[in-house]
Amino acid sequence: MGNHRPLFMFFELIVYILAVWRLTSLLVNEAGPCDLFRRVRCFVGVRYDDVNQPYGLNVLAEAFLCVWCLSVWVGLGVAIAHYLIPTVTFWVTLPLALSAGAVIISEVIGWLERVP
Repeated sequence: MGNHRPLFMFFELIVYILAVWRLTSLLVNEAGPCDLFRRVRCFVGVRYDDVNQPYGLNVLAEAFLCVWCLSVWVGLGVAIAHYLIPTVTFWVTLPLALSAGAVIISEVIGWLERVP
């Protein structure tokens, strides 16, 4: 039996990358069940103008308008959680990673169907 820890660490990294992307995407772009993510955005200061374009009332709200910006902070949270409670963090983020994989597959299939 060899040491499988490096392979598992790579797998964990992929799970965390996908989970950070999915959670960030949910927080920035989606309403969520019972408007949960829209309510979070409203709580931090995201508002919508007359044509439903979002704008931020503060720096934190501005971060919630940008996947690239917010992913840094979500990634930091996941990294800290992994350091403190790695097993729990892995199992909590795994469903988000699986969801991200499903979204990516759906997008690729949709793209392939549009290619002539």
